[in-house]
Amino acid sequence: MKRYRGTGIVAGIAAAALLLAGCGLNEDQGEQPDTEAGASTLRIGTTTDVANFNPLGSLSKTDSWILNAMYPQLLRIDGNAEKVPELAEEYTLEDDGATVIYTLRDDFEWSDGEPVTASDVKFTAEAIMENQLGNVAAKLTWVESIEAPDDTTVIFHLTQPYAPFAEGVGFWMRVVPEHIFSEAGDLSTFANDQADGWVGAGAYVLDSMKRGQRYVLKANENYPYAPEGGAAVGTVEYVVYPDVNTMILALRNGDIDLMGTPVPASAAASLESEADITMQEVGSLGFAHLTYNMQNATLAEQPVRQALSMVVDTESIISTILQGDGQEMVGPISPIFGEFDNPDLEAYPFDPAGAKALLEDAGYTDADGDGMLDGLSFEVLCDQSNANLTRVAEVVREDAVDAGIELTVACIERNTFLSRTKDGQYDIDLSQWGVFDNPMDQLRSTYLSSNPGGINYNLVQDPELDALIDDAAVTVDKDAFVEKIRAIDEYVHDQALLTPLYVETFRFAYRSDRFEGFDPSPSDLLGMVTGYSLAQVRPV
Repeated sequence: MKRYRGTGIVAGIAAAALLLAGCGLNEDQGEQPDTEAGASTLRIGTTTDVANFNPLGSLSKTDSWILNAMYPQLLRIDGNAEKVPELAEEYTLEDDGATVIYTLRDDFEWSDGEPVTASDVKFTAEAIMENQLGNVAAKLTWVESIEAPDDTTVIFHLTQPYAPFAEGVGFWMRVVPEHIFSEAGDLSTFANDQADGWVGAGAYVLDSMKRGQRYVLKANENYPYAPEGGAAVGTVEYVVYPDVNTMILALRNGDIDLMGTPVPASAAASLESEADITMQEVGSLGFAHLTYNMQNATLAEQPVRQALSMVVDTESIISTILQGDGQEMVGPISPIFGEFDNPDLEAYPFDPAGAKALLEDAGYTDADGDGMLDGLSFEVLCDQSNANLTRVAEVVREDAVDAGIELTVACIERNTFLSRTKDGQYDIDLSQWGVFDNPMDQLRSTYLSSNPGGINYNLVQDPELDALIDDAAVTVDKDAFVEKIRAIDEYVHDQALLTPLYVETFRFAYRSDRFEGFDPSPSDLLGMVTGYSLAQVRPV
């Protein structure tokens, strides 16, 4: 019988914790893996090269897969979407939450033999704040000072309580070795792309790489969460393929053992029929969306964005492209956040004729009689490695014609896509957020005008929205906090800063005739390939 596995997500994740606690590139693939500890090689397919080896500033998916395996976090997310200890054994709150104390394990070591200490954590956080690096910078906004009174204690003093701080920083901040990074010069430009500089304390450490082909990691013998005797998989090799279809073929042929990216819905049924392949179901902590560049003068007009939301048939997209494996969204807060998702919001209707009427009321006309409204031509930028979204792009393009809107689709290589969206070189961004672990950090990172962490891809600068977000961020009372998040949800929805599409159920495919024991976490960013998960894998 076909094996089919699933992991669940706790509905309303973070609701309580947030407020109370804070083509065959490989040879000889046909052999079965060696059962000796450390002797097995696990090959994982990807369609994207690493863009940035610096864990302090990287935002790309493949970067995260490799860097999260190398550099420990204080906390990790388990299969139930809960924050659990990694480098930190625990954290406590004092001064009504204005002081956050992490207690570290004493058995983590860097791969060069140096111990991981509180000084490394302090250095990492201070470097991020000084250089405003990555999405962690936003989470450290209220840090006044940091202490490391001994090797296993880190104390963050905040100017005011911020409920998501302990778990947000705990999960998102990758800790780096002070003795390496303090000698690296300007950390905002530090590439960290030389093999002699790869020193990690996670489950695996990068050993070698050849861009466009492969990235090879070796097991860290001192990783404390490995099974007794050490990880059975001694080598993890990411193999780069030009597209998802080629990667699927490689999995069928046995050239790889696991697809790092989720299986497109269109390919799921055929892979399920393969006797040697198992599909692992994993929930999502992000969502697919259309985001509008507010620096584009036309898209800065609210009626234009609302009209674009009315040419998106989300219900049909979920039933056809996702084959039912998705949950519709209305506002920017995902339904996985339970009570924070505003139940009073109504989705924009799929109504191209109504969208056209809205645009005509706003003054747009078809002067040349070609059926398209003048001045309403936009490029939709998407990541070609996401097969579901490339199909969504074409569907939306076709439906927009009925509203008099001309859309052109540009689905491009992922790292180029990320670079263009980050730099604002796009009109409409069709993509999928990987992980939002709490709604407050999500809203601050994506909509604050100051753009902390660099993921305000809207490039929105709205003082009223800033004020709503800043007010909610320092609200301690639970009921008041929920209401303020819902108010922001409503504001963003009304402004149509984005068109939320769906929360997807992911399926990952692996060669179950060779390996078992994966310990997946929700989202396509974590999935099957966290360092912790890979360290638990064993040959069949």
